[in-house]
Amino acid sequence: MLTGRTVRVAFEPEPGCVIENTLQATVHLARVDRKWVGVCVDLAHLACAWEDPVTAVHRLARAGLPVVKIQVSAALEVPDPGGSRDVVARYAEPRFLHQTRTAGCRHAFDDLDEALDAGPDGPWRVHYHVPLHAAPEPPLQATTGVLRAGLGALVGGPIAACDHLEVETYTWNVLPPAQRPEGPQALAYGMAAELAYARDTLQDLGLKTMEAR
Repeated sequence: MLTGRTVRVAFEPEPGCVIENTLQATVHLARVDRKWVGVCVDLAHLACAWEDPVTAVHRLARAGLPVVKIQVSAALEVPDPGGSRDVVARYAEPRFLHQTRTAGCRHAFDDLDEALDAGPDGPWRVHYHVPLHAAPEPPLQATTGVLRAGLGALVGGPIAACDHLEVETYTWNVLPPAQRPEGPQALAYGMAAELAYARDTLQDLGLKTMEAR
C-alpha cells in the first residue's frame, strides 16, 4: 500500500516436493488469492517432470494462476544410462539432491545415486542444473529444447506471461572436474556466457534489448 507495488509469493513445482508439476499446482493452489500467490516456472524442473512446456503454460493460464517468475535453467538428460554409466556417475555428488525421473515419470528417484543403483532403462532426466551455454560431457545432453519451448510459450507471444526471469545455475563448484571453472575469472566468464545465451534465446523469440538511458 505504501509503494503501490504488489509482492506475490511464487510456489515452485519441483519433482519430489509437495507440488511436483503444473497439474498439481492447479489442484493445490485452486483456491488461493491470485493477487498474492502465483507460480514460479523453473524450466529445468519442468523438464525433469517430463512436462510438455506449451501444455504446462496453457494449463496454468486456464487455471488463472499467474506466472510470477521464470527460472531459465536446463537439466541433465541421459539418453542411454546403461551405455554412459561412468559419465553419469561423475555428476553424482553429495551437496545437492538430484532427483531423477525416467520417461513419463514411470520411475522416480530422490537422488542420482539411487537411480544409478537401480539402473532402470532410459532416458532419464536429472535435476542437475547444467550451464546453459555448454553441453554436458558426451553422450549426455541438456534439456535446452524444453528451455527454448518454455520461453517461447511464456514470453514469445504478443504479451509476455511474466517479465521476471532469472538464470539459475548453482552447480558450478560441483560440476565434474573437466567442466568445473578454475578460479574466479573462469567462473565469471561462464556466468557471462550463460547470460549471453539467455539474451540470445530471448532475442530469437523476437524480444528486443532496451538501450541504456
